[in-house]
Amino acid sequence: MSSKLILRFKDSIISEYPLVAEETAIGRKPENAIHIDNLAVSGHHARVLKIGSKVILEDLGSTNGTLVNEKQVTKHILKHGDSILIGKHTLTYVEIEDSPIPAPSEPEDNDDDMDKTMIITPQAKETLLNKGKATAETMPLAAVQIITGAQAGKSFDLTSSLTSLGKGDSCRIKAKGFTVGKQSAVITRRPTGYHITHLEGLSKAKVNGTSITSQPTTLKDSAIIELGDMKLEFFIKKSSIF
Repeated sequence: MSSKLILRFKDSIISEYPLVAEETAIGRKPENAIHIDNLAVSGHHARVLKIGSKVILEDLGSTNGTLVNEKQVTKHILKHGDSILIGKHTLTYVEIEDSPIPAPSEPEDNDDDMDKTMIITPQAKETLLNKGKATAETMPLAAVQIITGAQAGKSFDLTSSLTSLGKGDSCRIKAKGFTVGKQSAVITRRPTGYHITHLEGLSKAKVNGTSITSQPTTLKDSAIIELGDMKLEFFIKKSSIF
């Protein structure tokens, strides 16, 4: 049995985190395995511990507390479907039934090889967890390029599952503006394509002149993104089919 946490902001999925380590830290500081850049989240807010067959959530004395299924907790044994509220973000705990890895096509009398392939090692578990990401590898590579201001011409390849935009130090693409959020928006790379979603701040990024929302907006080749003092062009670098 493996498990993961799905990070959401409102109704939008931001990222997924397989729980493969004995301890997974959650907080606002960048060194946390689950980094949530929001002022309502403490620097070291909470952690998830794997002890035997149990997965335990522990609040680390955070300022605003940690809620599970709308109840404040200090320690909680997680169950499938539990909803964890940290600041303005939600983490959903999901348990996954591991499937055995099929044996390779070998002669039936090769029992030793078959036994070896049936052992689910940590590496094999990681392979299973990443199985759903295979489609993303066939996606075309896209990038954004700054087209105005002193940084015009600078480009960013969108190779990660998510790329954050805003004025916060943790954002890969930084934009200036009093009303721009620290983590204003995020570009996600999914099997269905590239999408941009608003996260926080009074200013919302625009795509081709239309303000984005907390629901993902699909980015198409040559789309123009505006945020604060910055204007970028989204473009596909390699021709392929999603």
